[in-house]
Amino acid sequence: MGFQSVLRWGVDLTLVAMLLAAVRRETGLVFAYERYDFTKLIRGYLTWGEYCFQRFINHVKGDSGRFRKQLDGVDKFLGEP
Repeated sequence: MGFQSVLRWGVDLTLVAMLLAAVRRETGLVFAYERYDFTKLIRGYLTWGEYCFQRFINHVKGDSGRFRKQLDGVDKFLGEP
């Protein structure tokens, strides 16, 4: 396994952890990690996802310039009212 493969796995796992963090923040549902033997490892992984997600949110809300507030009546996604 080369460096690029390890890097790719790291990025993919980080994105999944960030997705789980977003699910927790949006719905209040958390991954039931206490069912598994590696609770410390999984908790650390989920904490890493929370950290990365918060950094991403701070970047988006900050000076990125690529994001704006949603406009009522214009930005309707998935049939929102």
